[in-house]
Amino acid sequence: MLLWGLTRLLGWRWGRALGQRLGSLAFRLLKRERQTTLDNLALAFPELPQVERLELGRRVFEHFGRAAAEVVNLRRLRSIHDFVELDFRGRQVLEEKLGLGRGVIFVTAHLGNWELMARKLAASGYPVNTIGRAAYDPRLTRLIEKFRLQGGVHTIWRGEEKIIERMLEVLRRGEILGLLIDQDTRVPGEFAPFFGHEAFTPSAPVTLAIKSGAELVVGFNYRRHPDGYLVVVESFQLDTSGPQDKVVAANLTRLNRLIEEQVRQHPVEWVWMHRRWKTRPQKTC
Repeated sequence: MLLWGLTRLLGWRWGRALGQRLGSLAFRLLKRERQTTLDNLALAFPELPQVERLELGRRVFEHFGRAAAEVVNLRRLRSIHDFVELDFRGRQVLEEKLGLGRGVIFVTAHLGNWELMARKLAASGYPVNTIGRAAYDPRLTRLIEKFRLQGGVHTIWRGEEKIIERMLEVLRRGEILGLLIDQDTRVPGEFAPFFGHEAFTPSAPVTLAIKSGAELVVGFNYRRHPDGYLVVVESFQLDTSGPQDKVVAANLTRLNRLIEEQVRQHPVEWVWMHRRWKTRPQKTC
């Protein structure tokens, strides 16, 4: 909380610089997170020399330190539209899918700065809802919720009563439901390949789409040059052919492939410190 306040006090330019420095410091001091990052990078990029993976890991921490400072200091910007751009194709896809009135499931990943992406979409006039996990510190959870609400983003927190009903209600209202599916969490899911290794993947996008008839899109954001972020959105056609007991896993495999493509293009901007392959498939005799 102290660092949050200091970063805000320093303002946009120096706050981001501090965030990047703090990220670099965290890479040196947080041994467990650093080792998880390096282990994951070795799993995903075995062809890279160890020294290159070490440098990549350091840059990952710097990116997220800077990204956190951007969130904290967003109020310093005249408009989020000056910093985050939604590409023309993405705008077309969202207009088309929302126009059908069945709601839109927006599948994404912890890539770039997903908080700013959600805020950009809301500021562009789209009704945005997202699923979130409460932080370890209730004060931080309240700050996150306040930040999102100020930007027009509504959060449904995991663990709330009747969460599935609330998600379906968002879709019945014809709104956007954002789901991040690139982490190994305690939610219903199935195993699907990610960087050539089976990864437990939340199944909600597929099961909700089948149950509700909502449209599916995939969207990501990443740093653009010289500064800011670009949001890209593409439609995703659910494939319900084949054996019914394989439909969910087959579509999760396709979604993971799309996420992997983006991570490969922007490896510095993904959460390698997360234990993505923590849960392992049960061995069958």
